[in-house]
Amino acid sequence: MRSKQAFIHWFKKQLHCLQAIGLGLFILLFTTACYPHHLTIEATASSPCRMVQHSMGESCVPFHPQRVIVLSGLDGVLALGVKPVGIAENLDPLFVPYLSQDQTEPPQIIGLVGDRPSLEAILQLQPDMILGTSWDMDANTYKLLSQIAPTIGVKLETDAQWKEPLIKFAEALGKTAEADRVLSNYNARLAEFKAKMGDRLHQLQASLVRIYPDSIAFYLSSSFPGSILKDAGIQRPPAQAIEPRGQNQQRIDKELISLLDADIMFIWTYGYTSEIAKAAESALDKLKTDPLWQALKVVQRHQVYEVSATYWFGFGPIAANLVIDDLFKYLVETPS
Repeated sequence: MRSKQAFIHWFKKQLHCLQAIGLGLFILLFTTACYPHHLTIEATASSPCRMVQHSMGESCVPFHPQRVIVLSGLDGVLALGVKPVGIAENLDPLFVPYLSQDQTEPPQIIGLVGDRPSLEAILQLQPDMILGTSWDMDANTYKLLSQIAPTIGVKLETDAQWKEPLIKFAEALGKTAEADRVLSNYNARLAEFKAKMGDRLHQLQASLVRIYPDSIAFYLSSSFPGSILKDAGIQRPPAQAIEPRGQNQQRIDKELISLLDADIMFIWTYGYTSEIAKAAESALDKLKTDPLWQALKVVQRHQVYEVSATYWFGFGPIAANLVIDDLFKYLVETPS
């Protein structure tokens, strides 16, 4: 029996290797037959391209890319004024409604964010550049994508690193001036916020809370919204001020709800489906009646602000500016 299981394991391993080899050969043959210019773009010194160093290697990118595919970091690419021909979609199609796109020619969906993209769908779009992060590609996927078009990959360890892909993608797209303007605007708005908050800014601790249908979580400084609060000079409760790699939130039992207490709290619910979203909203409604929740000082002071997960849970400068809008709204314009 053991030898039979060993044979099955060996056979599956060999089959997996053959599938990977076959896919690579398919891409090579398909690209050579249909799009030979992609293979030669880096082959000749006179090619109309320039070298860009990135986390996963170096790529010779066209000076004026026209058909860009974005696997992740869509927010930043749109902020640079680039409309991709293909994108990876989130599980929830309404996840990024704040990204105002021209829907007369919507980009084609080539997979899901954080998952391996469809190589066949990418081939059909004939891209001249592919942009992504380590959320979407490992070394093997990068090699396969690079056979289709020059591919730029940015390694990420936390959601707080949303500026890194913006800057690197801007370099590859020839949009560094646009990226500088985007980040200068972001910093200018934060400077205005700090000025209007004055001394009160240094007296605040803010808690970031997400309600799941079956649990509670607080977001860390290593999260996307946590990075914005840090840039804004807003302090965090000690339990939420850590920046671990590969983690942006910490789920807790209701008995530890005191870890959520702070001077102010931003709270949201979210669900990948309408059913999950409704369940999370119901969980929040139920939590509001719980004595442990009502005992929180931030609740008693009415300093709990319900915000939209669509951008507090985002990743890029467009979402970041919407978060700053909320900081102005709740802490500057209508402070209690």
